[in-house]
Amino acid sequence: MAAAPFTWTYTTLSTALQSWLEETGTDYTTTNVDICIGLGEIGLLRDLDLDIFDSTATGTFTAGNQQVTKPTGFIADRTLSYVASGATYILTPKSREWLLDYWPTAATQTATPKYYADLNTTTWIVAGTPSAGHTWTSYFVKRPDKLSGDTSTNWLGTNVPDALFHACLVYSEEFLRNDEMMALWKS
Repeated sequence: MAAAPFTWTYTTLSTALQSWLEETGTDYTTTNVDICIGLGEIGLLRDLDLDIFDSTATGTFTAGNQQVTKPTGFIADRTLSYVASGATYILTPKSREWLLDYWPTAATQTATPKYYADLNTTTWIVAGTPSAGHTWTSYFVKRPDKLSGDTSTNWLGTNVPDALFHACLVYSEEFLRNDEMMALWKS
């Protein structure tokens, strides 16, 4: 009989982090261990770049407004496109600074959107400013269920438990301001 593979649950991961780091202070154990687990999950999702977490969402540009709300659960983008007159146009990702330099007349001039950038964690900015309410489609990395008291297991804890543990250690050591150990876990 084959042994069951090793997996993390929310409880076992939280307990292991506290034991491994020998950290029993309430500031870490009551709130921040959860934050470190969440940051570890997001960092791991970005680093692994697995297409099993890819998703699509659609919305509509607002004429005269270059801001677009990102889909729920967004972690990282793959593509942003829109349809106009039956043709699909794929926007080119740029930095926010490049985009603002390229399109400084956002409030006064509309045009066909060509570029997009992250404005913040929940919003993209597009340039040119849309002149019509075209339907956009985002192909993006979506966050799976987060380990928590309500969600005891997830894909990361089941399929890549070693990587998840190390990612959580990095963020925990950063929280604890232990730069020497943080560098060790990053490597």
